Amino acid sequence: MRLALTLVAMMAATGPTATEVLKARDAEIRARLPKPGAELTAQTRAKLEDILTRAVDLEGMAKAALGKHWSEQPPAKRKQFLNAFLSRFKKVSGDQLQSYRESQTKFGSEEKEGLLVRVPTELTVKGEPTKVVYAMRSEGSTWRIVDIIIDDVSTVENYRSSFSKIIAKEGFDALIARLSKKG
Repeated sequence: MRLALTLVAMMAATGPTATEVLKARDAEIRARLPKPGAELTAQTRAKLEDILTRAVDLEGMAKAALGKHWSEQPPAKRKQFLNAFLSRFKKVSGDQLQSYRESQTKFGSEEKEGLLVRVPTELTVKGEPTKVVYAMRSEGSTWRIVDIIIDDVSTVENYRSSFSKIIAKEGFDALIARLSKKG
């Protein structure tokens, strides 16, 4: 009995696995989605966007996406960029809610890679499978998504390439304006 209590306490202290965090997020989203045919209100969409992005390290992703350009910016510009990036990321995530309702997710086995854990999934929408890998890092007793790799394309690397081109051609303020306008 004592050993069982010790094991339960140890499991509780270590927290959920990366996969368990993603599964709980998936279940929470599906539970809050309106029934087919019901309207998605602005309030429900906002709550769902928060759930979708809560496990994402958006600041870390934003910094990684900017690369060297992050350290070149004063704190006020960084804050403007983070706000625009967050709004844009939430909007893009929210735009996919309809297909989320019609999707199925299969979770693969976690793969440890240094300090990261990769959680491979297969997202199937209308019979079309898409390979989605979540790169996650442990933060205290939970896990945070630091990159989303869709069909072998890193979201962070894709952003970095796009952001660098915009900054080189038009400047940092133009990047913020573009993210804000689309968000």
